[in-house]
Amino acid sequence: MRKILWLLPLLAGCALLRSAVSSAFEKPTLTFKDARLPSIDFDGAELDLVFLVNNPNSMGIDLAKATYALAVEGKQVVAGAPKNGLQIPAHGSTEVTFPAHVHWNEIVPALAALFAQDQVHYKASGSIGLNSPIGLVELPLEHEGTFSAPKMPVFEIGSPRITGLSLTSAQLSIPLKIANSNGFPLPLGGILGDVSLAGSHVGHISLPEAAPVPAGNETTLLIPLDVNFLSAGTAAAQAIKTGIAEVKIDATLNAAGATLPFRVAKTVEFQRVTSGTH
Repeated sequence: MRKILWLLPLLAGCALLRSAVSSAFEKPTLTFKDARLPSIDFDGAELDLVFLVNNPNSMGIDLAKATYALAVEGKQVVAGAPKNGLQIPAHGSTEVTFPAHVHWNEIVPALAALFAQDQVHYKASGSIGLNSPIGLVELPLEHEGTFSAPKMPVFEIGSPRITGLSLTSAQLSIPLKIANSNGFPLPLGGILGDVSLAGSHVGHISLPEAAPVPAGNETTLLIPLDVNFLSAGTAAAQAIKTGIAEVKIDATLNAAGATLPFRVAKTVEFQRVTSGTH
């Protein structure tokens, strides 16, 4: 009984101390600071959402736990979280970064539709838990915003060259200009598709891998095409002989694993390189 009586003042003192610490402790705040894109291309993007933890107290605190969910265009993506133990100094602030890797083909079935948008929408939610003198302090995390989507390359057909011509066939070289307005190189992993001339299908495209198009730049590929007048029809033959017609290309570009469909058409004049028969 005497021991219990002796402990009572100590217990009361501890309770008073905890009460004093609790009343003096100010709750830290969590605010959104920045959305960063360490990398982005036609395959996906690295998205880092940076929050700022502000500690107004005279003692340091540290990160105990973090939960995080990220949705991009309404689809949940795999996201990481900062490591426990991150220090927030007294009367100071610390950045807390939540990383995620976004694969475009996991978000939308048609990449061209996504890349036609100006912006990609994201929404983050979760919380962080901080170790403090009064125990675990939880701060909610909520933020949504947008970032610029990759831009589809722009395709343009140039004036085809007639490199060979006979009564039954013609050999063409069709320039295809590819402009890349993105801030990253555009891989050219090959082009597969079809070519129409004056409304008639005249052949297939199968271009091999080529050098990437630099950021903010353009390049021109030459498409070799053999046109058989017997199978292509009289409209195609007449178009080549008159020297003007609509050329249409319906194809897909392999850009580092991302399949980018495109369709381009233009009425052009043909340039005759050689006029001999063979």
